[in-house]
Amino acid sequence: MRTIVTSFLLSLSIFSFGQKTYEVGKVTWQYQKPENYIYRIDNFSSIIRSGDSIIKKNNAVNQSTDEVILFSVAKTDSSNANIILGSYKGNSNIAKFSLPGYIDKLAAFIRSNYEKLKTDALVSTREALIDSVKFYVIESKVYHKEKNYTYWTAMYIAEIGNKELNVTCIYNNDDDKKAIEASILNSKFVSR
Repeated sequence: MRTIVTSFLLSLSIFSFGQKTYEVGKVTWQYQKPENYIYRIDNFSSIIRSGDSIIKKNNAVNQSTDEVILFSVAKTDSSNANIILGSYKGNSNIAKFSLPGYIDKLAAFIRSNYEKLKTDALVSTREALIDSVKFYVIESKVYHKEKNYTYWTAMYIAEIGNKELNVTCIYNNDDDKKAIEASILNSKFVSR
């Protein structure tokens, strides 16, 4: 009996190692970062200001002032690629346009910005089911001809606990794509 209990406790500790929980409205999100990735503490204020100015210029969607950044993780040997950022904010755009309508507007906005920057990018959308929660995914494949460099971005967006949950990732190779995607797809959501 002692062996069974010890084995059970050991398996629980192995499973939960590296897993963190985040409160999003009345829902608890359980997320485990990919192996060999580290939690980062970043200064997001300059990035947020840049994004805010682009949104104001283009007036594509309502700008949220209540965004909460939950985490940023990155591969230990990388700073600008192979990163994941989790955040949530109010759902005013979802309420105004519906989630599919908001995704369409956001994807059009992203396409328009790549065109204005004369950046070669392919933007697509799809759906993903994560622990019975429907997410919409906006993916971009971005190619910089002058540097012969390609990277991808993916934004996973869902309405969770009357909030807009957004998990954004940037990766530059298939191995990191698989690790990042698996970490997101294996998330769990528990209503309180």
